[in-house]
Amino acid sequence: MKKNDVLLLVKDINSKLKNNLWFDFEVVKYEKNEVIIGGGKSLSYPHEIEIQFTDVFFISLPMEWQTDTSKDVLVILEGEEAYNINTQFQVEQGHYIFKFIPEGYSEEFGCLIGAKNITVDF
Repeated sequence: MKKNDVLLLVKDINSKLKNNLWFDFEVVKYEKNEVIIGGGKSLSYPHEIEIQFTDVFFISLPMEWQTDTSKDVLVILEGEEAYNINTQFQVEQGHYIFKFIPEGYSEEFGCLIGAKNITVDF
């Protein structure tokens, strides 16, 4: 997936999530090289969004977390932060490092997914 396409999709996700006061997320499925993250105002109801990551290299996150939608919820790491994660997890070239920013954790913490592709279903 081309970087511009990934950046636009992440921007679209954040834009749509900002219409809500909060959003909770959970790992719905992790199988082989695919991770699906579901989210909504309550995890007791059907998901309002499902984000699918494919060609996954690694994940490092809790099974459920909350987010503050007044800020960006999902970012793509770049620069020194991406370099540090790439080194720590020995990420293969061509993978993006996606970071969900959870509420209630230290600023350094993030829900990380290293993957080549992302799609979303609103």
